[in-house]
Amino acid sequence: MGDDCRGCQKWEEHIYWSRFQAVQFFQILSGCYNEQLAVPQKFVNNLREKLAGCVALKGPSGAIWNVGLTACGEKLYFQRGWKEFVEEHSLQENDLLIFKYNGGSQFDVVMFDQQSYCEKEASYFIRKCGHQELPSRGKANGNPTPVTPLTPETNSESSVEVIRATTKRKKPREAQTSVKQGTRGKRGARKGSMSRIRSAEIQLKSNRRPVTEEEKANAIQMASAVASCYGFVVIMAPGNVYKGFFLSIPTDWAGKYLPTTEKNFDLTLRVKENAWTTRCYHRKISGSGYRKFVLENNLEEFDVCVFRLASRSDDIVFDVSIFRVVEEVVPPSRVTQAVPSRCYKRRK
Repeated sequence: MGDDCRGCQKWEEHIYWSRFQAVQFFQILSGCYNEQLAVPQKFVNNLREKLAGCVALKGPSGAIWNVGLTACGEKLYFQRGWKEFVEEHSLQENDLLIFKYNGGSQFDVVMFDQQSYCEKEASYFIRKCGHQELPSRGKANGNPTPVTPLTPETNSESSVEVIRATTKRKKPREAQTSVKQGTRGKRGARKGSMSRIRSAEIQLKSNRRPVTEEEKANAIQMASAVASCYGFVVIMAPGNVYKGFFLSIPTDWAGKYLPTTEKNFDLTLRVKENAWTTRCYHRKISGSGYRKFVLENNLEEFDVCVFRLASRSDDIVFDVSIFRVVEEVVPPSRVTQAVPSRCYKRRK
């Protein structure tokens, strides 16, 4: 009977941590609570892989604070940015906080007063002007300095700016060569045309259900919550994920934070333990490596990606966090394209 009970308990725990969309924990503030706060070890053991280096704490007022997670052995602490969260909510020792994890590295936080055991009324009326870190060169503690997007389109739902990826591509120079230059010019034009044909060989069609404006806004909000820790945010467009397969790095951001002076260079896109090496041409990421990155991660239009510069010495590495508008992944299907061919008359 005892073994059966333990078996049921393990099953219940597995279902809770793996299937529930929202999980919660509470903490009573004590000790150096205004400097850092420990995340319960059981919570860490079950969800460590889902927690990024920076999380978003959403207070009862709806405002969001970006708070860094610091690891010390097996333990995780809310640290950088936590002090501001405590001060602006006037939290005191023995106050009780409930953290509800909704996925996407975001927590909803509810606060209870130490004396009345009721919610802190003032927590619903906090005005947050925005606490984004100023971008600067250099490294801190061996890591690239956190940056915010510099060439964005402002989203009305968030104080963090995001970049809506473009699908426009400049025409190859070969295709613009004048016919007057003779045979060499014609060959150049033909070469340019062939490059466009190759880039159009693979086209995908989405099989995902239609997405709502609310789902789009939620994906942007979750990505924006960690933007100050990861670099720049990109909303995927058709030219990034269905055809063409390229992604532009913001010009101003690249000028300030990419260490290389070369126009073309290799870089690595990394999602957790998986990595894809690709090529960057004039601040445009493209090539078979980028295409594999898109296909193997089942990226689609309106999905939001956060690119964080993890290494900028000899090897340029971006850690990529993906925020999907729809959690259910339905791989896109390939579109069959007719390949133009020449027709020849048969000789009689």
